[in-house]
This record gives sequence, C-alpha cells and structure tokens, in this order.
Amino acid sequence: MSGLLYGDITWREVIAVLLISLTHIGATPFLKRFPKVSRWLLDFSSGIGLGYAFLYLLPKIAVMTQEVAVQYPDFGAIFEHQLYMYLMAGFLIYYLVDFKQHDNRPARFALTLNAVSFATYNVLIGITITHFESDFTTAYAVAVFVFSIHLFGVNSFLHREYPKDFARWMAPLFMTGMYLGCILGNHIEKGHHYQSVATAVVGGIIIILSIRLKLPPRARVNVVAFLIGVACAAAATAGYMVI
Repeated sequence: MSGLLYGDITWREVIAVLLISLTHIGATPFLKRFPKVSRWLLDFSSGIGLGYAFLYLLPKIAVMTQEVAVQYPDFGAIFEHQLYMYLMAGFLIYYLVDFKQHDNRPARFALTLNAVSFATYNVLIGITITHFESDFTTAYAVAVFVFSIHLFGVNSFLHREYPKDFARWMAPLFMTGMYLGCILGNHIEKGHHYQSVATAVVGGIIIILSIRLKLPPRARVNVVAFLIGVACAAAATAGYMVI
C-alpha cells in the first residue's frame, strides 16, 4: 500500500483518525449551537450505536473467539469462549456501578469507570483504523462517518453527566487515546490477545450504553432517525465485509 507515513500507517488512516477525534472537541459546541439538529442526530446516533454493537462488535468477538480456538486448541471450551465472559463482565460492571446512582456510592468511581472505559474504547478505535488496510478512500470515509456519529452520542451522554470534567480533561484524554491507538496498531498484530480482551470488555459497556442510555422511551425518540441509524450501521457493516 502506497503513501506510508509511519511504519505501515498510511495517510488515509492518519486523516481518518484525526477527523474522528475532532468529534471530542466538536460535539459540545454543536449541541449548544444546533439543539434541534442535535436532537435528530442523537436519535440517529442511537440507531448507529445499536447497529454497531450487534452487527459489528458481536460478530467481531465471534471471529476473535475462533482465532482463540485455533491458537489454543487444547485448552477446552471455557477458555475458547473466554471473550464472551469478558463481554458479560464489562456489561455487568457498567450496570452495577453506573446505574445505581441512588445507592451510597461515590460518583467519582462512576466518573473513573467512564473515563477509563471510553479512553480504552478510543484506543481500540485508533487500532481498528490502523488495521483497516483498505485501498479505497470511500471505506475510510464511511468509517469516519459511522464512528463520528457514534461518538457524538457517547460524548453527549458524558458531557451531560460530567460537563466540567468532559471539557477540562476527558475530551483531550480520548483524543490522545485514539492517537495512541493509531500508533499501537502499527506495532501489534491484528487480533492480539490483549486487544481482543479489551474489545470484549468495552463491547459489553457499549452494548449496555446503547440499550440503556442511548435508547430513551419510544414516545420521546424520533423513530425514523433511529431506524435510519440502524440501517446505516447495517449498510456500513455489509460494506466492510465486502471490501
């Protein structure tokens, strides 16, 4: 592949990561300046997030599980399906900590969990883009669109919960994590064990975030925008499989 900038990282991958990362500093001003459009985009993002979780993340973990079985054929079914246990662990941890705010539990722990979880998620996005290895600029454009809209919804939630912390240090942390992931992707093999574990744990968090936080009661959601988001996620996933 031509146009290498660093190791095996291409200019397409660098530009894609830079554009996606801008969502972290652009989401809050956009929410304040365009509230009506933002409401539609948030419902659209909910559909993107749900489609992304079920049509991309879960199949990706299934593929990683097959790779574990090939690499460790003598370790048994429990070891082979360990990623699904990590997936469930991420789901349960996020549920027990973040959705029990009425309990006497320090809110600081929930903030730390969100910061660590989504910093890791941004590292994984950077790695994913670096491992994309497509010769088609359109493929990167679609990835930028899907990840940006998805992160727009995530950032909206985090800004709503922690407005000062998000602006002060969370957004820069997430951007740094994504850039770090882009570099790490050049040094680790696709499907690396620790990457697979992190993907599974964060995947559980993304699933519960999509279901519990990004899906408001139906009476208050723009169903058309939501379904368009699901359709776009499905189309992007299908296109990724084809190329």
